Amino acid sequence: MARVKRTGVRETFSVSVTPATKRLLQRAAERRFGGNVSALIEAIALEAERQGALDWLMARSPRMSDVDFDAFMAEMTTPRPRTRARRTA
Repeated sequence: MARVKRTGVRETFSVSVTPATKRLLQRAAERRFGGNVSALIEAIALEAERQGALDWLMARSPRMSDVDFDAFMAEMTTPRPRTRARRTA
């Protein structure tokens, strides 16, 4: 797989990790980003931001009862019938 090239302005900075962590990052980058560790780090940062927004939302949401949670999970795990897309002229 070819290395993923990204466009746009980039900044370079130094991060110190253990050799074991570096190997983990390199393997993960190979699997998903064509070996581009910088792209992996960017994806990790975006996911951390998304997770922070979710944590913020959950902290401000009303508590859900166990019954409501079980009903929600049942709805989420029940396969929906597939519908065909309508053709437009």
